[in-house]
Amino acid sequence: MILRAKRTRRFCLFAVPLAWVLAIARVATAVEVGDKAPDFTLPSTTGGNVILRQFQGRKLVLLEFYVSDFRPT
Repeated sequence: MILRAKRTRRFCLFAVPLAWVLAIARVATAVEVGDKAPDFTLPSTTGGNVILRQFQGRKLVLLEFYVSDFRPT
């Protein structure tokens, strides 16, 4: 039973992010190199939200995504 739970967890940790990436791939193809990125809001790791337009005027914005049970220390 425990082995089945581990397999299910491993599958979900792989399948859910993959499904998310494939689902947004259609949106991503609408943006071409050199285009302005569409504004979006994401939850931050410290609470609250981060909005892309908060970084307007900066030369570079780096986004890092982590699985829900891992956060950098």
